[in-house]
Amino acid sequence: MFNENYAELSRHYNYAIEPARPYKPQDKAKVEQGVQAIQRWIIARFRNRSFFNIDEINQAINPLLDIYNNKIIKKIGKSRSELFIELEKSYLQQLPINRFIYKELKIATVNIDYHVELLKCYYSVPFKYLKERVEIKYSTTLVEIYHKSKIVATHPRLYKINDSSTIKEHMPLNHQYQSEKMNPQRLISWGENIGNETKEFVEKRLSEAPYPVKAYRTIIAILSLAKIYGKIELNLALSYAIKIDAKSVKSIESILSKKLYLVVANTTTSTLFNNHENIRGSDYYK
Repeated sequence: MFNENYAELSRHYNYAIEPARPYKPQDKAKVEQGVQAIQRWIIARFRNRSFFNIDEINQAINPLLDIYNNKIIKKIGKSRSELFIELEKSYLQQLPINRFIYKELKIATVNIDYHVELLKCYYSVPFKYLKERVEIKYSTTLVEIYHKSKIVATHPRLYKINDSSTIKEHMPLNHQYQSEKMNPQRLISWGENIGNETKEFVEKRLSEAPYPVKAYRTIIAILSLAKIYGKIELNLALSYAIKIDAKSVKSIESILSKKLYLVVANTTTSTLFNNHENIRGSDYYK
């Protein structure tokens, strides 16, 4: 079984891999001889030298390789360079237009929100692949997602934590409609129209969501509670929700129905009065 990246490399440059058997160096005798010759003729020359990076080593090796390959082989009467031109060069294929790009591999399961997570960033796939296992192949610039060896999504690589790449066509139709109809700025403006604390709540929810569209439905449902309870009450409730880190529609409805924000307000008022310097307190009358 081949390393996946090595197999990809062979497919990209269209060459066959013929691995040697384990512990059978005679299967690749010429390779072993070549390595031995390089060690004796080139690497030995560097035994008293110090290098500080790969570029320095390569710069030192390259001219010696040319000298080594142009040396005449006594038994044959020709150099390695001459043999290459006579016997092998005509069989070489043209290189592909694009260079091979090394990619890492990760296996993931598509989440219920039709995204996969890669290094704390999120990428969408067509929603029909919900709960399916997929392969994520990624380079420094590109993310490719495969399902049963078929590519189903391509995204630019993201690096900011919790950042997301969502392709509209990957969404269910109802999510596409919601995405077109609403956007973060409209939600923030709607919240600001209710109150400053509501605006703060909306901004917080949008920033915490892996991708904004995921939070739209919850935010819309919460802001719509102003029609039932009124803007002032909702603003007070969301101010309290920020303090206790409540986020769900159910939690906000509970705060509103039980008027929990008033309990906090009364407690604060009571504390202020009790701490006033002009109030003697019960101990004064004992």
